[in-house]
Amino acid sequence: MITADSNELEQALSDFTAIRLPAALANAMEQACLAVEADAKTNCPSQDGTLRASITHSVENEEGGVVGYIGSNLDYAPYAHQGTGIHALMGNGRKQVPWVYYDAKSGTFVSTDGIEPTPFIQDAVDSNRAGILSYFGGILNG
Repeated sequence: MITADSNELEQALSDFTAIRLPAALANAMEQACLAVEADAKTNCPSQDGTLRASITHSVENEEGGVVGYIGSNLDYAPYAHQGTGIHALMGNGRKQVPWVYYDAKSGTFVSTDGIEPTPFIQDAVDSNRAGILSYFGGILNG
């Protein structure tokens, strides 16, 4: 009969899952968010750079695991990303077009049927998909 003491293996697995794996996941998520944030900033529409400068990311440890967030805190960011009016990505924009609003910068009234979407964050996620997968794949390979 052969017996083996598995205490050392059990301790190593416990350390890996409790300490090393969460840290590695957080690091992979940070790298993924940095890559997506950089491309989102490059791809976002810009008149004065305010939207571009507002794009940030955060990595959070939540009950379900590590989560990355990339976005902007500006009120108009979702409208630039998703579009408005008849151009809205999900088709849920205003249908009564055109509408008129006062543009304080120019001091004139403007008639519009909405703005075309510029999904700069989604495009950044899509173009970085392979890199994102490699960041997380590296956890098990390294």
